[in-house]
Formats: sequence, C-alpha cells, structure tokens
Amino acid sequence: MAISVELAIRELQKRNCEKSLAAFAKACWHIVEPTTPYKHGWHIDAICEHLEAVTRGDISNLVINIPPRHMKSLLVAVLWPVWSWTTDPSARWLFSSYAQSLSIRDSLKCRRILESSWYKSMWPHVQLVTDQNQKARFENTATGYRVSTSVGGAATGEGGRYIVCDDPLKVGDSGSEKIREQVLQWWTEEMST
Repeated sequence: MAISVELAIRELQKRNCEKSLAAFAKACWHIVEPTTPYKHGWHIDAICEHLEAVTRGDISNLVINIPPRHMKSLLVAVLWPVWSWTTDPSARWLFSSYAQSLSIRDSLKCRRILESSWYKSMWPHVQLVTDQNQKARFENTATGYRVSTSVGGAATGEGGRYIVCDDPLKVGDSGSEKIREQVLQWWTEEMST
C-alpha cells in the first residue's frame, strides 16, 4: 500500500513539473543549488509564465530584464531547456553570453540535472548520447541538443528552435556604443539567422 501511495505522489509531482516550469524549478533546485535554500518569489512565476508561453509558441521574442541574483540565468539557461525536454526532447537550443565561460557554466548545470537520478527516474525517455556529450554541446537520443557559444563566437551553421542570449554585454561594456553596435551586428547577422 505504501508503494502505491509513493508512486501516486511521484506521478503527481511528475505531471505538475511537466505543466509548470516554476514547479519544476522548485523540485530540482536541490540538484543545481544543493547548499542554498529555495526562495520563491512572484518574479519567478512571471519569468516562468513567459518562458512557458515561448515554449507553446504564443511569444516569439522575449526580453527579460531584471537585476542580478534573481534567477534569470538559472531559469532561462539551465532549467528551461531541461524542463522542455520532459515533454519534447527533440527541442534544439542555442545559447550565448558575453563570455563562453558563462554559457558553459550553465550548460554544465543543465547536464547535472539531466544526469541526476531524480531526472532520470522521472523522465527516462530523455537520455544523452555518449558520442556528443561535451561541455559546450550535448545531444539526446531524440535529436534535441544544447549548444553554448559566446557573443562573437561561432554560431553559423548551428541553429535551434530556441535562440537565447543571456547577458550579451558585460556591465562595464554597456556604456560603449562601439561594443553595443558590435553585439547588435553579431545578433542581426549571425545569431538571428
């Protein structure tokens, strides 16, 4: 009897996580931030609702502009792609940031979730392929992938259903018109194509 109750609770959590990015974020928080308590806020709901709308195709372009340390990168560049794979593992993602190291940091956190026993037990249909499992690029058996690059970095020939740029400028470079123009040119000529 206890096993059936546990299975029912697990199935309920699984369905809830598949329907709600915010619920997914809370459920897997312990994997990406094991020493930091999860603190929910209205801004998390707002970001998640907008990302869910992008996933459904209701929004095609989205800008999220909030202060640092409010979970923007974690929600957008880490949790959103692995959440989307729970129901559509064929989704393809291209991520960038002003620094390759930030894109790779988030890629590693994605893989940490995907390779966790929690995620594997909940969504066993999402499996990484062994011949393309690198820090900057990994793929799954349903042909979905996540590629990391940097502003100005290689993106030609890549693509995806979701093209994401998290922090295209360093704070110190935001005042430079020349650097802003370079980023806009890169976005317009390379990333957006």
